[in-house]
Amino acid sequence: MLALDGGKNFVPRAASVRRPVKWHGYDVITPNRERDFYDGQYAQFLTLPDHALRIDRKVLEGNIENPYHPFYERRLLYRASMRALEATPVRGKKVLDYGCGPADFGLWLATEGADVTLLDLSPKAIELALKRAQASGITVRAVAADASQLNMLSDGEFDVVFACAALHHTLKYPGAVEELARVMKSGALLVLCETWGGNPLLNTARKLRSVVAGEVEEQGEDIILSQKYLKALNPFFTELRTNTVNLFAMYKRLLRGRFGRAWARRLIHTSESIDSFLLTIAPPLRNWCGEAVITARRR
Repeated sequence: MLALDGGKNFVPRAASVRRPVKWHGYDVITPNRERDFYDGQYAQFLTLPDHALRIDRKVLEGNIENPYHPFYERRLLYRASMRALEATPVRGKKVLDYGCGPADFGLWLATEGADVTLLDLSPKAIELALKRAQASGITVRAVAADASQLNMLSDGEFDVVFACAALHHTLKYPGAVEELARVMKSGALLVLCETWGGNPLLNTARKLRSVVAGEVEEQGEDIILSQKYLKALNPFFTELRTNTVNLFAMYKRLLRGRFGRAWARRLIHTSESIDSFLLTIAPPLRNWCGEAVITARRR
């Protein structure tokens, strides 16, 4: 594995080799297999021109509201994530974008004045994120590493950690939660942006869709966060809060690829209005929503 630090120094790290283990009954794939899969996914974007890689608040918010952009499908989730991150002023704060992928949110925070470190298992994701940082006129630190072996990061280093669709990948690896907690200051803010697994009917539909779509094991989508899995955070975090979104509006997945059509957007907006009403009068239904922003504070 390679660690790309600040986009300048390429430091070779020994590849992590592990025997297969089980976690909550799941066969856990090795970090190497997951890394290789995502390297292949991100490598295709490395040839994009700078104007397609640039990111800041305007670009991020525009992507979220653009029905032809992949972010549109999760726009309520991503808006809620931005609000959670903005609840604490980030200028001058040390922020870790944990499992950053193409790093849209970490790079946006850097443009807002945060001192950002990007972390991902995939060296290609880190290479892409650094190209995006350069195209955006910002400087970030970036590291490709296994989340259970973060010895390159200091104890209590970060004021804020943001993880977008990442914790469900790393939670299954022994030591990953402990390492996440170690690098955070006492009182530091954790913001998780995740698919939510409190609805058994929706979970069944997800599994069926995964089989039909032919999703491979390396995508790491076998674990969906729920209250059961969040218990792993309890020894290290307090003030754990879950803000769920999209109940009936989760049928948006059936409209994927059609958001550019006015009738599809009307259906989504109508379902979101129905959700808003139902979740106001029947709060217990929130656990049956399909997506969540989870916040917590380091003990």
